[in-house]
Amino acid sequence: MDTMQCAVCGSPVTIAEKQTEQDGIFYGWKDVALKDGNAVCKGCAEKTRIVFPLRSSKTFAVSSARFGSGSFNGKTIDGKGWINALADPLEQLTLDEFRQAMQDAEQAAEVQAARFPGARAAAEADFTYRHYIRAGGSGVNTKYSDEKQYFTCVKVLYGEIRPGDTVCITHKDREYTAEVSEVWFWNYLDSPHCAIEKAFAGVTAALLFRKEVPFIYPGDILTVKES
Repeated sequence: MDTMQCAVCGSPVTIAEKQTEQDGIFYGWKDVALKDGNAVCKGCAEKTRIVFPLRSSKTFAVSSARFGSGSFNGKTIDGKGWINALADPLEQLTLDEFRQAMQDAEQAAEVQAARFPGARAAAEADFTYRHYIRAGGSGVNTKYSDEKQYFTCVKVLYGEIRPGDTVCITHKDREYTAEVSEVWFWNYLDSPHCAIEKAFAGVTAALLFRKEVPFIYPGDILTVKES
């Protein structure tokens, strides 16, 4: 790993060796190496995600020491198979382009803030499904808890959503609310697989609710109101 300074704010950054095969598993936000050899901290990178989110795509993995028969990211791959890949478009920017991206991101945030007056965060719902909790057994005899938990997968349009926040949804002049218990990273192509501290503008995430949320439909806008 190389230790450098953020070319924008001067904070220490650590750049890990680039993986030869991206497996689509999100391990948390990292400092970013830019195309021209400069580096930016994950905090500065976060500010640009509203215009430069991570990209997800399918990639075909052939048999190798890494992709042999077995389970990979919750899927069984026997010699070869499709997996999800994550790519960071910030790695293709120069420092000048990154600085421009920060300006573009500020303008984009202002536009979104104007759409949701009185809100400190907003997200668009994609779909909701029940999250079953394993409670024992194995294989075909797996047992699941009766506890009801639901994931709503969203794209965050503005602000930040954290565990403990209350999201509001309006249908036919009636407002519904639900408390977010946890926030997980979600990459469009896979099930949520990593709890995160927060979801911010430009991120796709899954919001975990510990109750039924039948009032959340695809395309709904979830807002977190200013306190």
